[in-house]
Amino acid sequence: MSQSSHLDLDTRPLSPLDPPGPGGVRRTAVGAGILVLDDAGLLLMLRSRDGHRLPGGPQPARETLPNAAVRAVEERTGVLTRITGLVGVYSDASEPWSAELAVCFRGRPVEGRLRVGTAVWVEPERLADLGVPEATRLVVEHGLDDHPDAYFI
Repeated sequence: MSQSSHLDLDTRPLSPLDPPGPGGVRRTAVGAGILVLDDAGLLLMLRSRDGHRLPGGPQPARETLPNAAVRAVEERTGVLTRITGLVGVYSDASEPWSAELAVCFRGRPVEGRLRVGTAVWVEPERLADLGVPEATRLVVEHGLDDHPDAYFI
């Protein structure tokens, strides 16, 4: 499983050995995550071998992107979330045979019990100390600023 540089998408990597899509078109993995802030301003993150990431997941067929994000966050963290806005749309087309498209929403926790060991609430200012990838820190910065419009990167 690969991880997007922006969100924890858990998508199967494609390789040059995989057949191209119809007409030789590149494949795109679409996923969504939620930047979840609680009332104290703490940020919901997933722990991984590579550090900490925003929770999210791939969009299965027949599921809307917002529903996929809410489901994935709850499955991975134990926290049910309500989407409150859009942080941005992030793409990575660095591979010649595939691309990743990650949509990050803003959200608030509604209910649930945090999966201890997998998920953690952190102070956003501690991200650099926690081994958070630079691309994830960028998404968090976008989500925390007062910019009225969504980012498209």
